[in-house]
Amino acid sequence: MTDQLATRPAEHRSLRQLWAPLGRGLMLAAPGIIMLCGWQYASGRLIRESYVSKPTDIAKRLYELFATGEIWPSLAVTGKELVLSYVIGVTLGLLLGYALGRAPRAARIVEPYVMAFYGIPKIALAPLFVIWFGIGIWSKVMLAGTMVFFLVFYNVYAGVRSIDREVVNLAMVLGANERQLGRHIYLPAAAPFLLLGMRMAIPYAVIGVIVGEFTSSIAGLGLFINYASSTYDPASVFAGIFILLAFVMVMNALATRLERRLLRWRPSMQGVPPEAS
Repeated sequence: MTDQLATRPAEHRSLRQLWAPLGRGLMLAAPGIIMLCGWQYASGRLIRESYVSKPTDIAKRLYELFATGEIWPSLAVTGKELVLSYVIGVTLGLLLGYALGRAPRAARIVEPYVMAFYGIPKIALAPLFVIWFGIGIWSKVMLAGTMVFFLVFYNVYAGVRSIDREVVNLAMVLGANERQLGRHIYLPAAAPFLLLGMRMAIPYAVIGVIVGEFTSSIAGLGLFINYASSTYDPASVFAGIFILLAFVMVMNALATRLERRLLRWRPSMQGVPPEAS
């Protein structure tokens, strides 16, 4: 009898552990389900179906696109542009942000020019990139890469500049050289800023690629959405938008996983009791 009573709390704990993720998933999905149900009801009743289509029609269109293979060439082009622009923008932003963060004198000279270029609307640069790089993938890569670069650059630059100078001086007194300072002080301190910039840059990379494809393109999701809009096909427009949303969600999930892996050294604040007043 005593053994049975002892096993009951353990069973209750295992049930709670089993149902807790399911409950969180349902809470997370509930707003989206409600929105889709309201959309389905309103389309054709409250709003003209030719404007917003129906979620069921969009789902059918998505199935057709993938089942027939119609969307795969566009996905391949846009995916390639996204990966290249993101990698180039993050790499250049990291290198220049770190270099200027470590060189205050050079930063005072270069920063005004970087800020001036940053203030130019990137959409206005799209026609120039088409002229310079043609209507192929590189005009989209450079446009989106520019948008990614600035977000990563300013985050890394701010992260390096935020380091307490006394910590650097103490490390130098203890005999640390420039390489050790960068590896053990500057890079770990700038890592959270870098990863934040990488996550913030994901939607901007998508925006840059799609704007470039809207401007001039021979393939890609942007061209697909633009053509569907010009032919008054809202189901295809929303299908393309949902595919782009999937791109963003997948890239954000990968960036979140990378952030957790690289920042495992940071102490977690979960479960830490508040200080007594």
